[in-house]
Amino acid sequence: MAESSDTVAKSTGFRLARVLFGGLLTYMGISGLRNIEAQAGYAEAKGVPMPELSVVASHWLLVVGGVGISLWKLPGLAASAAISFLVGVTPFTHDFWNQEGQERGNEQNHFLKNAAMLGAAFAFLGVAESEKSKKKQQSER
Repeated sequence: MAESSDTVAKSTGFRLARVLFGGLLTYMGISGLRNIEAQAGYAEAKGVPMPELSVVASHWLLVVGGVGISLWKLPGLAASAAISFLVGVTPFTHDFWNQEGQERGNEQNHFLKNAAMLGAAFAFLGVAESEKSKKKQQSER
């Protein structure tokens, strides 16, 4: 028998996953905000428009996503923030297909890491949506 999303969300494994994933997102966001100049330089080199503003906005998405997922507060919004960051940033800054040599391998590793994190963010969004749907059904009874 499959567990309901409510049971999954309350499980120890899910809580650990939330803290690990959310903590990583939060760390990445804070780290980026502490290094805006370097991050903006990298973004500019990749052709990102308004690099400084883009870096600040995108790293705040990580902080919001990470804290929200870790604490499971507004989890749908939090997961959506993480998804927005990963979808918006990954193909532009980790364009391994445009690189050669060791840089190609480095960018491909970052791209694949972000793709895995995107999958996790979608999984958290799925649980959040399922919980929301279940609560709505219960309130309609």
